[in-house]
Amino acid sequence: MTGLFLYSPIALGVIFVLIWATSVILVTIPAFSARGKAQVVRLSIAGLFLFAEAVLLITLAVLNSQEKIFQ
Repeated sequence: MTGLFLYSPIALGVIFVLIWATSVILVTIPAFSARGKAQVVRLSIAGLFLFAEAVLLITLAVLNSQEKIFQ
């Protein structure tokens, strides 16, 4: 059974890239307003958050392409 057109693997991938790109902008803005050690710490935390988000979004995209979710 096919799902809604928004849940196709390509459409979901595009949506996830837009979500991730927005997160990159929103999470790194405070880091670039700091200087020195605070900037390094904030960028490290932002990188960790973005990595975890990317893993989650990629996992959801793979599960969707295998039709295990969003059926």
